[in-house]
Amino acid sequence: MKTHTVILALVLFIVLLFAAVNWNLFSQLSTINFLFYRVEAPLGFIMLGIIALITLLYMLFIGRLEVASLIRERKNSRALEEARERAISSEKSRIGELEVALSKKIEALASEFSSLLKSNSGLGERLGSLENKTSALIGRFDEEGVYIVRNEPEKSPCENSED
Repeated sequence: MKTHTVILALVLFIVLLFAAVNWNLFSQLSTINFLFYRVEAPLGFIMLGIIALITLLYMLFIGRLEVASLIRERKNSRALEEARERAISSEKSRIGELEVALSKKIEALASEFSSLLKSNSGLGERLGSLENKTSALIGRFDEEGVYIVRNEPEKSPCENSED
């Protein structure tokens, strides 16, 4: 229970206890002046009626506040859910855009890579032809008597004289 409800129930209990203890005084007839007319009635009953009316009005006021609060909370939760759905939707669209951009970039890199492979294959063929030409030149030098050292250490003149 909320504190205002507990306090109201406690106050009503105290008033009812007071009325029960002093019931004889509450039920005595007396003349009551309402400014425009006079009534002969028990003052205690009129006061208890006024307290009951004030309590009823208070409960209606609190009920109206609770209903307004619930309506506001429901509107806020709907707005929050709509905002969450919009955020999810925009995130999905951003992810889609990112996928498209990444696929375009990957395609561009793949085409660049294939062009590099083609140019490298041309370089491989050219390197092979240069290697063949170099081998032919070496063979020609060998035939003409020009010796080219091929991975053999050259013997120094000192080493030849010692033999």
